[in-house]
Amino acid sequence: MKKCLALLLTLLMLLSAASVFAEAEVPAEEVELTFFCGNGDVKFNEVVENLIAGFEKEYPMIKITNVTPTSSSFSEGLKSLDAVGEFPDLMEARDVPMWARAGKIAEVDPELIALVNNAPDYNGKYFCVPAKADAPLGFFYNKAYFTEKGFEEPKNYQEFLDLCEAIKADGKMAPLVVGAADIWHVGFTWMQWYINYVTKVDPDFVKHLYTGERKWTEDFVAEGFRKYADIYLKGYVEEGFMSTSDSQIASFLVTGKAAMFFSGAHMVANIQDADPSFEFGWFPLYNEDGKLNMWGGPSLNGWMYSADCAADDDKLLAARLWIRYCMREDNYSYYLTTMSFLPVNDIQVDFGEIVNKMIATQKAAETNEPGWNSKWGDNEIPSAFRNFSYKIAQEWATGSKTIEQGLQEMQAEWDVETQNFNPVTGVGVTE
Repeated sequence: MKKCLALLLTLLMLLSAASVFAEAEVPAEEVELTFFCGNGDVKFNEVVENLIAGFEKEYPMIKITNVTPTSSSFSEGLKSLDAVGEFPDLMEARDVPMWARAGKIAEVDPELIALVNNAPDYNGKYFCVPAKADAPLGFFYNKAYFTEKGFEEPKNYQEFLDLCEAIKADGKMAPLVVGAADIWHVGFTWMQWYINYVTKVDPDFVKHLYTGERKWTEDFVAEGFRKYADIYLKGYVEEGFMSTSDSQIASFLVTGKAAMFFSGAHMVANIQDADPSFEFGWFPLYNEDGKLNMWGGPSLNGWMYSADCAADDDKLLAARLWIRYCMREDNYSYYLTTMSFLPVNDIQVDFGEIVNKMIATQKAAETNEPGWNSKWGDNEIPSAFRNFSYKIAQEWATGSKTIEQGLQEMQAEWDVETQNFNPVTGVGVTE
């Protein structure tokens, strides 16, 4: 009997201690966090708003105010807020090395890093909690139309060109739709042609630009981007692409205006939202030799908080709670399955046929690499160079600039930007 009473007393003490611990794990007073994330994808915006609503319901003493601008790129929007002294407390993690060097973001707690497997570090320090690994880029297509016409998924680059030509000749719809009104959308196609024809030749191409061993004007670079421009110049892309936004491309597919578009796994949900009954397939872009070089895998993307946030005990606690909330199994499963993002821990998720095919394709690829603007170390590009390049790509697509002119301008811009930033020599890279 005494043993039972002792056991009961011990249990009550443990429950009491757990209750005190739980109460201590929330801010003592009301706290507001300003929040910033990418705003390009409609479905992602919806997911974020749902997570915020659920978080605020669970933690009513914490208010999260989304300060993401409705336009501008992620980097430019964050720079604008920083310029007026309104750098946010909590952010979707992008451009981590740049903000870490600027001292604007804090190292995250080890207990948060422990929520994921094999988190990538920056110079031995952890500035973000990764929230996803990326599935590969590829072509979403109108499955019923392909079946009707007897079209098959291409297994090398020439077959892809033949497919585009056949769809164009059929005249029923454009072979491709591109949302080039959003400059960041240009990055999807840019990325794949860059991987296929530039880093396939030299995996450390950017590093060798810094050392002077490579130039943007080299023949193999020009050849790759000439192939890129030809997709547009041969009339394979719906002609209004410069006024078509990323948010419109799913509707172009489901309404029969275009047979295909090239993007990431997040578009699965966008297509399903546009028409739940629409049948669509997916295939990757092969090289001429029928091999796959793909974008994807883990990167320095996820959640991060500012140095100012970390200096405020209540804000820091609220930021930690947000990250733990997002990585909790129920919320993390919702985040992953809705956006078709791949997990960075051991959670088991059933993605469905299309995303499972992407995962299997990625595993079978000859190479996988992060996006060219997501690399760090010797292959990190100057922050402003990405959009400069995408603007050149828009001009190639419209025929207003030749490949040679564009690459010469890119090299000139590279020479200017790298006067103040060169991770190989250490210029502009302070820790």
